[in-house]
Amino acid sequence: MTLAGIHGVGQQQLGRHQLQAQWGPALLDGLERARGHLLESEPDLRLAYYGDVFASFTPVSGRKGAAALDPDLAEEELAVLIPAVLEAVSEAELEAAERAPVKAYTRAPRPLQIALRALDRRYGQHAGGLYVGNLRQVRRYLQDAELKAAVDARVREIMGRGEVRALIGHSLGSVVGFEYLRQNPETELGAFLTLGSPLGLRMVRHLMPDPHHQPRNAAVWANLRDPRDPVTCAGDLSAFWPGVRDLPPVDNGGDAHSAARYLSKREAGQVLIESLETVGP
Repeated sequence: MTLAGIHGVGQQQLGRHQLQAQWGPALLDGLERARGHLLESEPDLRLAYYGDVFASFTPVSGRKGAAALDPDLAEEELAVLIPAVLEAVSEAELEAAERAPVKAYTRAPRPLQIALRALDRRYGQHAGGLYVGNLRQVRRYLQDAELKAAVDARVREIMGRGEVRALIGHSLGSVVGFEYLRQNPETELGAFLTLGSPLGLRMVRHLMPDPHHQPRNAAVWANLRDPRDPVTCAGDLSAFWPGVRDLPPVDNGGDAHSAARYLSKREAGQVLIESLETVGP
């Protein structure tokens, strides 16, 4: 069986082969955990890589979370990002963050500093940078038509190389995967599996070409999230797309947004096995 994957944000310094080397073993672990025994055959995994597309359209700093620390964020972008961040935290958390000693984000505008500290207090160290970094790249994908076309072309190239039985999207990759299914209704899949997805965020849905679209060309759309993953703070996706099968929440430990940790979960392997077996040989 052939599976296709779409990675998330911040992969400009890597490449398809490097990321596939991370995804492949984790995927096999998830499938084996779901099976309860060694796999008789290993699936073929194809990863759609687009990190270099972002590198060619935006400056690359090489620092994780650097997008959140940029002191030159445009007012227009701040006006979008700050309300999005505030959705993820409570008023009490904001007040506590405002009173806290300044330890991080000192180069960011003060309103953003407070919001990022509140995120870190709730989700853990560096969650603020992760969250805003994701939002900025998702926003660029959905608003820059030329960039989006280049990213979408990478996915079509992978999907066009023979039959693919399931599509897996992590983080921004879940948004890209949704767009692929929307734009290619002739594609038929056993499963669309989203991991650590920001699709539930209001800012993301408001920017999507058709946020109400329900992919009918995937027999199952399953979503997996870690409640400690700040990117998934909007909650289950079935609240916005009734056809989504929200899987039981998982615990990814200290790296809640990790693609490898999501892929290695029994829940991820189980939905892939169940969905793929219904498609036939």
